[in-house]
Amino acid sequence: MKTIDYTMCHGQIARLKKKLQRAKERDHLYKVFGAGSHRYELNAPASCSIIDAIEQHYEIQLPECYKSFVLNIGNGGRSYLCSGAGPFFGIYPVGENLDDLIHGKVEQHLKKSCSIYPNMSTIQWDKMTDSLYDDDITDEDYEELNGNLYGGLLPIGSQGCSYIHALVLNGPYKGRVVNMDRGEQIPPRFSEYTNFLDWYEGWLDEIISGKLITITPSWFGYPKN
Repeated sequence: MKTIDYTMCHGQIARLKKKLQRAKERDHLYKVFGAGSHRYELNAPASCSIIDAIEQHYEIQLPECYKSFVLNIGNGGRSYLCSGAGPFFGIYPVGENLDDLIHGKVEQHLKKSCSIYPNMSTIQWDKMTDSLYDDDITDEDYEELNGNLYGGLLPIGSQGCSYIHALVLNGPYKGRVVNMDRGEQIPPRFSEYTNFLDWYEGWLDEIISGKLITITPSWFGYPKN
């Protein structure tokens, strides 16, 4: 089993634990979207052996900030699909619900390089997705196109309906959180934060400041139109 060094983010991990408690106290009426489901609670952290087994089975390397979270703060909880405290309905247990985006051969496609990128236009996104809706597409071709489109993306939580948040596993944007619509109606929307821990802390900060409590609906990470 690999030894993982998380000393660089130790201070942030300790800070996040305190902020999670402060967020729960600030939003004690659970006004933030999804809070009534996860109630700012997380199950016990995952073990290194679980992380190691997932990485070996799927031939991937999970981003360090994400691993530090599930190994030191918590892994899953009481919310939808056993999610723990996090934006919207929370954060999935590590290694669960990996077929949220990829239909079929998750092991084959999860390790691919991610094909999406920040600031994609609707036109660019439509060009990438239009072939999925060809009337005469075969099941095999659909699975291959779907795997190429969503390869390298780890689903990490539900936002309700067809929306989820995912984590980029490979390529130049590795470690970034991205908001996805599984219905392909809108382009991917990358978080402004460059890693999972900063994204999670940004969510907590917006709760503690009251921003997500006073805004309805409180959709964290989406631009306001």
